[in-house]
Amino acid sequence: MNASQCFELFFACIDKVNTISEGDKQLCRDYFELKTYSKNTIIEEAGKVHQYQNFIISGILRKFTLGEDGAQITTDISTEPRFFSCYNSLMEKTISNENLEAITDCIIFRIQRNDLDTLFEKCKTIHQYTILLFQKIIQEQSQKALELANLSAKERYLKFINKFPHLIQNVPLQYIASYLGITPQSLSRIRNEVF
Repeated sequence: MNASQCFELFFACIDKVNTISEGDKQLCRDYFELKTYSKNTIIEEAGKVHQYQNFIISGILRKFTLGEDGAQITTDISTEPRFFSCYNSLMEKTISNENLEAITDCIIFRIQRNDLDTLFEKCKTIHQYTILLFQKIIQEQSQKALELANLSAKERYLKFINKFPHLIQNVPLQYIASYLGITPQSLSRIRNEVF
């Protein structure tokens, strides 16, 4: 996929929420950089202030942190087309406790934090889209907390595969188990019951 095709996918995603003008499209072309990452690459590390807003063109990204025992705890998984970053660190300019990793080979657009501020001033469409994005992220985090508190492990898994069937084939089971708040052994047992 070339840069022009990637931008068309990007603009189509934004257009679903808010019509983007030709001038705003050009601003995006000026500020967003197309990058490719190999599978299992850490894009941004914990212990640093994250510098980029990312938009997934293709592939799967995850966020994870390390537990007290050193085990990886997956906090989020996402696939294209979508913005995906460690938002608290990015927006508040604070040190992140999360790593951002390419689970598969990925093609993404990224924009530096300072350039994002400039783009917000110049491009109302992206600014409005980002506000809606943050509202959606807050809703998703609240929903996940409710599900962890109220649904059984089996119910959480069934909901996950109904919502993200394409991730089951491409994301290691230990990442999915961690994301759902269950052990890999429990997930294996649940999968045997379900299939």
